[in-house]
Amino acid sequence: MPAPLDFSVRRLDEFTCVKVTGPASLASFVQLIAEIGAQTRRGGDRRVLVDLLDVDGEMKFTDHFQIGQEVAHHLKHLDRLASVVPPDKITRTSEKVALTQGVRLRVFTSMNDAMAWLGEAAEPQGLAAA
Repeated sequence: MPAPLDFSVRRLDEFTCVKVTGPASLASFVQLIAEIGAQTRRGGDRRVLVDLLDVDGEMKFTDHFQIGQEVAHHLKHLDRLASVVPPDKITRTSEKVALTQGVRLRVFTSMNDAMAWLGEAAEPQGLAAA
């Protein structure tokens, strides 16, 4: 069995930050997503930033697809979920899969862009602008 990914959680005012390190594998990501889901539900978190800049290794298309499905299953309770990956690792496959299942996941290559998106005010639900 592959080594699990290590992660640490920091709760900030606007969002919760999850720093992930270790070797990439589908099994370790499935385990990680389930654990983040449990922790963010317990903590009442609504917006989460997942820093994947220090995750090593390559993932296949089918792995990214499965990760999107796992995100949709375990992280539906979040208003926004941002992940940050190195520019050479971005595929947007997990993002597309999660979005089609109702989870607002966006993948970024810039920590600043991800934090800005998470910090944006929520869109009013059915209210006309005054």
